Amino acid sequence: MLFSELFWKRIKAVIIDYLIMILIGVLVYEMTFNIFISCFICYPLAINKDFLNGKSIGKRIFGIQVQDLSNFKANEWKSSLRNILFIIPIEFFVIILNPKRRIGDHIARTKIGDENTFNLKSIQTELKEYRINKELIFGVIFGILNIYLLLSFYGQISSLLTK
Repeated sequence: MLFSELFWKRIKAVIIDYLIMILIGVLVYEMTFNIFISCFICYPLAINKDFLNGKSIGKRIFGIQVQDLSNFKANEWKSSLRNILFIIPIEFFVIILNPKRRIGDHIARTKIGDENTFNLKSIQTELKEYRINKELIFGVIFGILNIYLLLSFYGQISSLLTK
């Protein structure tokens, strides 16, 4: 078999996570009719989707988790750093060459591993026990700054192309 079971779990989890992000983006856009507000809300959410025990909703469904290279759950900062979205399109091609770790995993020194301790039902319990920390705050700020810089960059390119 060319790709492992973990690879297919990752692919299915990504599909679920991005469908959720698209749904949130569409709902925010329908309420505000402003694509920039949608981006400012969805982008930090997408970057920080794995903050709760290294698992997004898709990862929870398929029993996988973002882990550091020592097989422990990755902290919030590493989970944010691995999700820099401007490299995601490139990663779809790179993951075929290296299905175990994508570019974001190499940057953040993380990997995806099996972890079946938590499930969707445990989210409420985990949120009650969760305490805001500097890694989460830094991840949210990183997401907001990242989308601002990315939108500015695209705006500059767009203005150059329309001249």
